[in-house]
Amino acid sequence: MLEIRDMYIDVGATSDWDVRRKLDIRPGDPILPAGAHFTLMANPNVMLAKAWDNRLGCALAADTVRALKGVKHPNTVYAAATVQEEVGLRGAQTSAFKVQPDVGIALDVGIAHDTPGTEGDEELGGGPLVVIYDASAIPNRRLLELVVDTADALKMPLQFESVERGGTDAGRIHLTGEGVPSISMGVAARYIHSHVSLIDRRDYDRTVKLLVALVKKLDAKAVAGLT
Repeated sequence: MLEIRDMYIDVGATSDWDVRRKLDIRPGDPILPAGAHFTLMANPNVMLAKAWDNRLGCALAADTVRALKGVKHPNTVYAAATVQEEVGLRGAQTSAFKVQPDVGIALDVGIAHDTPGTEGDEELGGGPLVVIYDASAIPNRRLLELVVDTADALKMPLQFESVERGGTDAGRIHLTGEGVPSISMGVAARYIHSHVSLIDRRDYDRTVKLLVALVKKLDAKAVAGLT
């Protein structure tokens, strides 16, 4: 495995003039692999696309608020698509400061460990993924119990993930103000941080259903009981 500092991209140039004048490539220009087109696999529940991490989190948030439209519940729900999570959870910090939430739920993808050469229990089709520990946050215990109890009431399977390195936006949300009960949830995906990855649509639909049920349960009394 090459270190990033040892990598280079050959664009067919023979001189600095080619790079700057003919190709108009400038310092700081972004680069990315050619991503795969959205594809339903032979199992139609399995979807292939680029950048599920973290387009999927944005989609989960959007579909959750869409499902709550016209539904009676005790909350004001904010859905934020944040930037620069991979370089310091920066967008989460500014977004949470703006909203000042009572409860924070970070929506992300997790790592599926159901392929050769990997170790772990997370798998496609195993249900919503709940992070019980990562390098940036440990979820509020009572909020975690509420998530588990809500899934049980829905007769919905859950998967649990622990990550020694890396984190999610919950790592900044929970530090906002005097502290915000927070948890990270999402969907298991194969080959995250690559230009092709796989998810199971059933995991996605279950996660939206679970999020909607949580919003309905998080009234003032329930939120007060989290701390």
